[in-house]
Amino acid sequence: MARTKRSTGVQPQLNDRETTALQSHIEDWEKASGKEQQLIFKAAAREAKVLAPKMDKELLKERKYTYRQWFHNHKKVQTNSKAPTKPKKKWTARRVIEEEHKAEILQQIREEIEEETGEKPAHKEVLRRYQPTMMAIMHRLDKRELQEAEAKADKWTNQAPDAAVQAKTARKKGEKMVKNFAKEMFTQASMRVFVLGSWKDEKGGAAYIWSVGRFDFNEQLGKGSSFMKGKDWQAILPVWEEFIGDAFDHDQDQDTTLLGGTQRVPKPYHEFKLDRSGSPMLPEMDDLSLETKKAMIRSFLTIHYRTCCGKPKVPVPWSDIMKGQSKFISSTYLPDDTKILEPSKMLHTDANATLDFWWD
Repeated sequence: MARTKRSTGVQPQLNDRETTALQSHIEDWEKASGKEQQLIFKAAAREAKVLAPKMDKELLKERKYTYRQWFHNHKKVQTNSKAPTKPKKKWTARRVIEEEHKAEILQQIREEIEEETGEKPAHKEVLRRYQPTMMAIMHRLDKRELQEAEAKADKWTNQAPDAAVQAKTARKKGEKMVKNFAKEMFTQASMRVFVLGSWKDEKGGAAYIWSVGRFDFNEQLGKGSSFMKGKDWQAILPVWEEFIGDAFDHDQDQDTTLLGGTQRVPKPYHEFKLDRSGSPMLPEMDDLSLETKKAMIRSFLTIHYRTCCGKPKVPVPWSDIMKGQSKFISSTYLPDDTKILEPSKMLHTDANATLDFWWD
């Protein structure tokens, strides 16, 4: 069998752009095996070759051996350096395209398989076709599109990714990042931490909800006990929500998600018509459901509380009101012997009595 002719020239060292391109594939390459791993390597090599320094055809053809050696040399480094406490993530044009269009690409592959076979595509087959499809997309990019993707990659690396990408990172990797931070602080500084974190999260189009992550890994470190299991940590949530509402310019009565725990279901809120002074006007209340009446009481008290505080987005401290009602609202504005509860806990008779009194 004839041997492949090898160039006698010297391979130039890999430049930064080549290594960045290879780095963007190594995590997927490590997770894969067999033919899928080969496809990922070919995609990485083809992308890196476009970024290689000038050399003769034979050297460029043999560049794949240099890339393969780089993959094997960096496999362990990549595995051990996954700790997201030092998250200087380098973006490439390919990764930007993939991030922005991955859902569409996967859907396209599924539709193609279903059209060919008439059956629901298997997950393994979708993954098998993914890398070749990405390669085809990258090859179809014209010069302008490639430059735009490269400019965005540079911006995302040196400044910050778009808000939607940040939200996705917080949602999918936030817990792991904080866990690594907590472990590092305990190991290196014998410090224990409890973390509250909030971020804006997409909710269709330009709409956002804001999410709260609470992270307590103390039970997993040394002989520590859980802060959340042993203490009333939710007592600090109202103050945090007020702070984050100001920071994100967000109304606390809107949707909120609690990461890693129970969904914080938004309480019903009633929209009132306002009089000339900006005060809410109670409507006719015949045939209204109890839930609607509760929502009206919540909204009525919230509007007046915020007006008195001079803070248009501050949450109402219902637990504090229940402990010391007279500090917040004069008995003049309530029926005799009425105790204000968090509106969702009010009974039909209490809700009717309160609304009838305000109406009169």
